[in-house]
Amino acid sequence: MVTILVISDTHDDPSAMEWTLGYLETHKIDTVIHLGDYYDDADILASNGHNLIRVPGTWDTSYYPDPNVENRKFIDVAGWRIFLTHTPESHYNDLAGDIKPESIIVEGTADVFLYGHTHLAELRRRDNIIFFNPGHLTSYECRGCPMTYGLLEIDHDIMNAGIVRLRDNKRRFQGTFEKASLRMAMGI
Repeated sequence: MVTILVISDTHDDPSAMEWTLGYLETHKIDTVIHLGDYYDDADILASNGHNLIRVPGTWDTSYYPDPNVENRKFIDVAGWRIFLTHTPESHYNDLAGDIKPESIIVEGTADVFLYGHTHLAELRRRDNIIFFNPGHLTSYECRGCPMTYGLLEIDHDIMNAGIVRLRDNKRRFQGTFEKASLRMAMGI
């Protein structure tokens, strides 16, 4: 079982990364995924030896326009195809070669679609894709949304997903998903 902490929209808030480091000290986490805004916030995780995967957000003005930094990407975890993006749709700051999130949805090329940007936590299945937004970790209630983070527990056949409210560590959303049922919906 691979356990992943998913965070987004830390917006240069030192308390967000302090909380994350503290969480990593007390929980067994294999990988941290940071979905942008701000890309550099996650440097402290890598420098402390944590396995980190990240994409920049639209406020990451030195990274998002850099063709050497992937704004969107796929990763494979135990055979699950996971798409990472900051925005759930194309953005006017996108580069010409960026993967279009809309094409991922239409073509069904991901099992899991991880995104941030809206600050609104979400976990839902639509057709053959699981949409997962961990919310935000800024220290103020942003856009009326409480601070939340995401947890994924993945093995070859099953993924447990949850979004947890930071204030009281209560799960706001949770679900268990079978890879076979997603692939059957696609006809694979």
